[in-house]
Amino acid sequence: MDAEKRLFLKALMEKFEEDPKKKYTKYYIYGGWKQSKRKREFVEYAKQYLEKRGGLPFYNPDIGVPLGQRKLMPYKLSGTDYIVEGDDLHFMNNAAMQQMWDDIRRTVIVGMDTAHAVLEKRLGVEVTPETINEYMEVINHALPGGAVVQEHMVEIHPGLVWDSYAKIFTGDDDLADEIDKKFLIDINKLFPEEQAEQLKAAIGKKTYQVSRVPTLAGRVCDGGTIARWSAMQIGMSFITTYKLCAGEAAIADFAYAAKHADVIVMGTALPARRARGPNEPGG
Repeated sequence: MDAEKRLFLKALMEKFEEDPKKKYTKYYIYGGWKQSKRKREFVEYAKQYLEKRGGLPFYNPDIGVPLGQRKLMPYKLSGTDYIVEGDDLHFMNNAAMQQMWDDIRRTVIVGMDTAHAVLEKRLGVEVTPETINEYMEVINHALPGGAVVQEHMVEIHPGLVWDSYAKIFTGDDDLADEIDKKFLIDINKLFPEEQAEQLKAAIGKKTYQVSRVPTLAGRVCDGGTIARWSAMQIGMSFITTYKLCAGEAAIADFAYAAKHADVIVMGTALPARRARGPNEPGG
């Protein structure tokens, strides 16, 4: 064997730490799924549930990936120092991803000015900071599924919808000062001064309600339900707060404003070939 081949073989032996004459190699045997802590956890859970399934075959990575001649590497999240298992980044395994998805979908912003104009110009009802505070108290009862106007209606168990609430924001500092702080999204406190001034200038004297519909509503129904849910409870809360007649024509204006005219949904539509319903975030 010439010197060049001997050097090449020597380099191979140093790299792979194996005799090149052997028929089988151990270099590429990394342990398959056993390398991963999360995969090992999956296998243990599968064993526990196998009996509950009456012996019906369940998760078995040896069937899923019979070769597995690769290293299972964790992932480093860009922009952070976190290193995580790949399985933890699957949205079905990741509670944070699901909560973000829920929070996007269950949020709808509704302009209040159209409804206030209807109250004042069509019905001759005065809208004041006091009535706005009263309305906010009513909507925080109604939005999670509490009944207003009608008596003895079925309601939703508060323990299932405790995460539902409504708050308002405005660019008018004078009005903001009059609103009960527990109902106010305070732009001055939440943003640096320069940004706060820009936001308030853009919003002006308009008032917006942020409806956080119960997560459960988005899970059981769909994103399109969120705006309708919010609109229904807004209309009923206006009727209750301002002592209106539920059958009069002006109520249709509340419904139109809350469902269509003054609604901003958070979920951006996907391209048509992948699109889901309205207000259904993609990703």
